[in-house]
Amino acid sequence: MNGSKPGKGIQAIEVFEPEPGTLYSLDATAHLTGVSRREVLFYCRANLIEPIPQPPFGALYFRDEAIQTIRQMEFLRRRYGINMNGVRMIFDLMQEVERLRDEMRFLKGL
Repeated sequence: MNGSKPGKGIQAIEVFEPEPGTLYSLDATAHLTGVSRREVLFYCRANLIEPIPQPPFGALYFRDEAIQTIRQMEFLRRRYGINMNGVRMIFDLMQEVERLRDEMRFLKGL
């Protein structure tokens, strides 16, 4: 044996299975996605995720879709080194593919 610990360098993936309709605070969203609060707000300003403001103080909350989106974007950035413009392009293309799939399902139903 070379003295290295088994599993060294392997990172566990945290499974995220939200309850339907749950809203997450900015802090919880940052924790669940592994990014800073500042990065979450950056994604909001870039219109990549949509916060849900809660009056009267304007606190921001996020749905599970926002958390999943941030996780996907961070995966692309960290794993493949894709910059934010590239991430935005990929997400735009994914939305277009989904729109076309919906259109094809509709046309097949006619």
